[in-house]
Amino acid sequence: MQDNELTPGLMVVHGNRLEELRELAVAWMQRYPLAPLENEVVLVQSNGIAQWLKLALAEQQGCGIAAAVQVELPARFLWQSYRAVLGGDAIPRESPLDKAPMTWRLMRLLPGLLDGEVFAPLRRFLEDDGDLRKRHQLAERLADLFDQYQVYRADWLADWAAGRDRLRTSRGGMKGLDEAALWQPALWRALLADVGDEQLAESRAGVHPRFVERLRSVERRPRGLPRRVVVFGISSLPAQTLEALAA
Repeated sequence: MQDNELTPGLMVVHGNRLEELRELAVAWMQRYPLAPLENEVVLVQSNGIAQWLKLALAEQQGCGIAAAVQVELPARFLWQSYRAVLGGDAIPRESPLDKAPMTWRLMRLLPGLLDGEVFAPLRRFLEDDGDLRKRHQLAERLADLFDQYQVYRADWLADWAAGRDRLRTSRGGMKGLDEAALWQPALWRALLADVGDEQLAESRAGVHPRFVERLRSVERRPRGLPRRVVVFGISSLPAQTLEALAA
């Protein structure tokens, strides 16, 4: 490495002691420093691990200081990367199907859906809800559920959006949904209809393929993407995140 030039590549280090992985990460950043004022980007699985890693960097036996270190959760880093590559004007600061906006959208939609027979399980849960506490609790839980589906089971959501009420299995097979769970694909289709086609193009499911395709066609690193990304202490990542990191 000369003049802060980095050789492109991928290094994977496994270990069952997080402290030893932390020592290695700190030593690597010390040995191969980035340019002055250039942020070191580190992806972690929790805010607690982020703080723990920063303290190790700040120790005297570490780097002596923890500055210009951008420690983030993978989902936040991924959305910022989408905006960096596709443009802030084309990609909003948050997806219309992110958990927070989806919670309030569900709060508004649920009352108009409950008459449908498929939504009977939700209707029973929301009985005796004069102060709307149950509805808000349910909307939060459902928003969290669909948020996780977008990351881990985008294939299910694609089938549901197309009217196929089924689940793809890990071995490439298919199985039908239990009758008691049919409200999930029905609710997902109601959400998509409410969001509309134009805004759906700005959701994670709509943005991710465009991001990967753009990176496959460029000849140099787009501005806004870091030269180096350290993924620290994460035992598993969604396929979508792995695909983005590979690109």
